Amino acid sequence: MLYSMISMKAALGAPFRVIRWDGKQLTLAGFSLRGVACAAKQAVRCAALLLLALVPLPPAMAQSNLPVPRSEENEFKDVDAPPLPAYPKAASLLRFPTTWSTSQVLVDTDTLTVHDDAVIRYTLVVKAAGGAENVTYEALRCGTGQLRVYAYGRRDGTWSPARNSRWREISDSGINRHHFEFWRDVFCDGKALERRSDILLNIKRGGRERPQSIPSD
Repeated sequence: MLYSMISMKAALGAPFRVIRWDGKQLTLAGFSLRGVACAAKQAVRCAALLLLALVPLPPAMAQSNLPVPRSEENEFKDVDAPPLPAYPKAASLLRFPTTWSTSQVLVDTDTLTVHDDAVIRYTLVVKAAGGAENVTYEALRCGTGQLRVYAYGRRDGTWSPARNSRWREISDSGINRHHFEFWRDVFCDGKALERRSDILLNIKRGGRERPQSIPSD
């Protein structure tokens, strides 16, 4: 009997796992087959049951007890979302001048905090030419070029926590191009964070690599 099982395993060449076989019960990958005692008068029935039991399992089941490496294990894992800051005040907003957008991009200097894990958190205010205003509390990580939004501002001056707050890659496209500029020219020096004093200067002049005139307002 044992020889037959080993022979079938070698012939199939596929992964399967027998947890326990005591001559009367076969337990295979969480399933039990009772009464599999290969007496001569039950040879046909027993062979059919064993053949069914030894059908190759999908890799996910056959190797369920093995760790599966995931690409996200190498990604940055941020702590739980920090407490939300006070809503931004006009006096604390520092404008980031741009030539590629008619919107005003402003950073709340009261919430701009630099952390040891190469992460900077801040409140961002974007005012469209038509009057619409978008307020977010977010974080940027220099080492991976990723952005995370923690919350969105409401009109009544309160926060609405982001439903899908996760790190995502920053791209140089669309209306959110300022995030790419922050990563390349303002907040980061390569994969390291700039000093807070240098970051404030970079914001005022529109970036470290391409200085622009500082607006009067």
